[in-house]
Amino acid sequence: SKSPFKSNEALIAGNAALYGATSGKAFMSGIAAERFAVRNSGATAVAEGLGDHGCEYMTRGLVVVLGSVGQNFAAGMSGGIAYLMDLDTKMCNMQSIFLEVPDAEDSKILKATVQQHADLTGSEKAKELLENWEAALPRFTKVFPKEYKKALEMDAKKAAEPEKKPVQRQRVDSSLRSPSQADLEDTGRPSTVQSPQKKRGFHEYSRRAMPYRDNKDRTLDWEEIYASQPKKSQQWHSWMATQASRCMDCGTPTCHSPNQGGGGCPLGNRIPTWNQLVSEGEWKRALERLLDTNNFPEFTGTTCPAPCEEACVLGINEKPVAIKSIELAIIEYGYSKGWIKPHIPQVRTGRKVVIIGSGPAGLACAQQLNRAGHLVKVLERADRGGGLLMYGIPSMKLDKTEKVLRRLKLLAQEGIEFKYNTEVGKDVTLGELCQNNDAVVLATGATRWRDMRNTPGRGLKNIVQAMEFLSATQKANLDAEVGLTKRSANAFELHGKRVVVIGGGDTAVDCVGTAVRMGAKSVLQFSRRDVAPKERPDHTPWPCWADTFRVDYAQAEVQALHGRDPREYLVSTKAFKASTQDPNAVGAVVAVQLSKTGESSAQVEYPVDMVILAMGFTGPDNDVDPKGILQRDAHSNFKAPYGDYQSEGSPWKGLFVAGDCRRGASLVVTAIAEGRDVANRVDTFLMGESSLPRAAPLAANPTFYQIPRKGDAQPGLVQRFTGRRRSTVKPQVSEAYERGLLVEPVRLDEPEGEEIAAQAAAAPQAPAAPVAEAAPVKQASKLPAETVASTPASASAIVRAEAVTPTWLAAGFGGLVVLNAVLVVALMAKSKK
Repeated sequence: SKSPFKSNEALIAGNAALYGATSGKAFMSGIAAERFAVRNSGATAVAEGLGDHGCEYMTRGLVVVLGSVGQNFAAGMSGGIAYLMDLDTKMCNMQSIFLEVPDAEDSKILKATVQQHADLTGSEKAKELLENWEAALPRFTKVFPKEYKKALEMDAKKAAEPEKKPVQRQRVDSSLRSPSQADLEDTGRPSTVQSPQKKRGFHEYSRRAMPYRDNKDRTLDWEEIYASQPKKSQQWHSWMATQASRCMDCGTPTCHSPNQGGGGCPLGNRIPTWNQLVSEGEWKRALERLLDTNNFPEFTGTTCPAPCEEACVLGINEKPVAIKSIELAIIEYGYSKGWIKPHIPQVRTGRKVVIIGSGPAGLACAQQLNRAGHLVKVLERADRGGGLLMYGIPSMKLDKTEKVLRRLKLLAQEGIEFKYNTEVGKDVTLGELCQNNDAVVLATGATRWRDMRNTPGRGLKNIVQAMEFLSATQKANLDAEVGLTKRSANAFELHGKRVVVIGGGDTAVDCVGTAVRMGAKSVLQFSRRDVAPKERPDHTPWPCWADTFRVDYAQAEVQALHGRDPREYLVSTKAFKASTQDPNAVGAVVAVQLSKTGESSAQVEYPVDMVILAMGFTGPDNDVDPKGILQRDAHSNFKAPYGDYQSEGSPWKGLFVAGDCRRGASLVVTAIAEGRDVANRVDTFLMGESSLPRAAPLAANPTFYQIPRKGDAQPGLVQRFTGRRRSTVKPQVSEAYERGLLVEPVRLDEPEGEEIAAQAAAAPQAPAAPVAEAAPVKQASKLPAETVASTPASASAIVRAEAVTPTWLAAGFGGLVVLNAVLVVALMAKSKK
């Protein structure tokens, strides 16, 4: 009689069947268990279902599965072919294989194999498939190992090429190469291939980052300078996969941890992880890993100078991985696929938090606290949200509609309340906010700019600050886009005018690019620095931020339009002269050329119609705290300890400070990092504990911290190490080198703990000393257990031991020493006898 069960539903072979098979054929009318055909190197096998780990490390042969497979199928598979029916792609290990649709040749091989299986085993499953083969074929997926496919392509390429005699290549000194020869080595390595190999990608592929639009063409509009593609083709996917395959998957990835030299990612982005996922085509998983550590990749992917690339291991001897381009590609692809959606918390705690400022630090903090279930309100004194992102960075560098407003809309949908045109200190006081809410976070940014008040002629018209110029221009452009045609009183007209920008940072570059788009006749940029070297100097070694010569987007535009680099190096401004046509307006800048030793040459007059001052910032303004209640540090920033962020000396316990208003002007990525980190501290303050991730790089910089002592209060604080350090000469570095510094600088020759205690005992009632003096340092508070556990062993050398040896233990140890000596003497005397 016929068996009641179906063969394709029954287990017919146990674990490790056909392990290491080298040849022959096996047809199984049933299911094979785990590790089927592992290390198969030439056998043909057919089964009607598999357990986990099928075809691991398979190198040759053919496997056909007429049913489902278990997890981790084809892990390490480097050769042979497999055909799987009704495949769930989640069951495959995609690291070493491609999944393809069978072609006509595959159809012939597959049908012949299934026919033979039906003839030899009488499989009902095989007969059903053969009865309507045209309908059954689309149910199959071809598993093609990447290494095998690459080998076949190389063989086909070699067969098609005619034989060539070897040519002896002459080695050319790199210093003698012309610009057309400079990239000769890169031309031999592709930047885009259809099936990139991750294992040797860094060796086989060249770098190709997100390109810019043509230098002249992009000055005709206010659109982003990047040549991005809104609709991605397969070539785009191949390009991104190839660039991600250049990631070396280092044992110690220096790219995703900040270092003391300004290199590395302040957010701790898991760069090797999402590079691996992009190379495998796992875009959604790559997006998830990116959003684990970065709230706004669309901001950092456009505005960030990429300190992670400066710390890339591949950058030691060639061009680094295009991390910034891949990051932007991941987030924008996620938006295009509809994967970025508002995440509304399921439960609300009822705790009210107000965040003052809607810049990158404020927005990151708001999103994190909203995810924790708190009621978050963001106050912004401007008429639009985004702070620096909206009005401080021009549209050609960061699109306001497609990026900033899009993100603000998502945050509002998540439940965050935004209140614009509200100035703290004028419309509402800081004290009122602290009294009426459970916590308040100051994230106002560093808005107080440096000026040239003592320079003769500073009071003349048409000498403006960079932020006034950029904010007014951006507001006018945005108002025009929404139909507001009323001209602002602060609008600037630069058409046909001569412009001088004083300053050498990113803000100065943005002013140059804005002036060019506004039709300036000429644009010059003054810098007190000498021109930077083209090669990485000794004082900024890898993985630091390299203090090298760079050409930014605006400088390339001026070069294309006017035939010269706009920068004038070693220039010191001495005075501003009035115009002959209007004695109240500026007409010339009087400057001197400095030598490398600092000596001045003869004065030079530069004719000018507009001067833009872009010399950096000196901390937050006084609008939030007009009475000066809050303490400030030596740089006029609001004083709050790094890693704790509670305002020092504040009469309100729930007041926190984060971002540029605490640490000084820095990068957007650093502000996001502090916004994420302060959210953890606020959540802990409100709830006693927090599940929000930290962003303070405790493990990356262990020498800045110490093990807590017993009895320390306020757990979770991050304290600086207070032991004496050897005084060293600080190397002369540029602002570009220091601007990525995440942690606060270490004071040299700090007093020992005993000296601090002696000072405190001698003057117990003395007021707090200035920052520059040796003041009593508060006791270090308890660090989280995971922080202590993660401290490397090397840090133990600088941690002072506070444990006291018990008296009984000391006495017992001494007695053992004496007894041991007596025994030694007795044995020696006995040996002499």
